Amino acid sequence: MSAWRPATQEPDALHACIYDYLRNRTPQVYLDGKSEAKLLGQTTELMSNGQKLTLDLVVTPVGSGQWSSRPVVEFAVTGHVADRAAGYSVDGRVVIDQKTLAFLAIEATPTRVNIR
Repeated sequence: MSAWRPATQEPDALHACIYDYLRNRTPQVYLDGKSEAKLLGQTTELMSNGQKLTLDLVVTPVGSGQWSSRPVVEFAVTGHVADRAAGYSVDGRVVIDQKTLAFLAIEATPTRVNIR
C-alpha cells in the first residue's frame, strides 16, 4: 500500500454522502471485532445538493497489513444506494488505521442500475 494523498477535487454530492455514511459506521464494525460481513443499516440521508439518498451498504473485513509502517485493516464495501432519479450498486473499499481509527482510504464506485 502507498502513502496517503489528499483528494485532488471535491467529491460530488452522491460520493460525498456515501463517504460520510462509511466514515460514520465503519469504525463500529472494526471495534466489534468480528471478521464477517456486517450490514451497516439502511438509512436515508440528505445530500449536499438538497436531495435525499437512501443507503444500504455492507462492509466485510478482507485483510490487515501495513500502510506507511502503520497497522491497518481493509474492508470491502458492497450494497446499494438510490436517489429520486436512479438506483446504484456500490463497490469499494475502506482502509482504517488500527490504532487511531483514522481513514487512510475510502473508495466507493456507484454504478447506475438500469431496470427495464
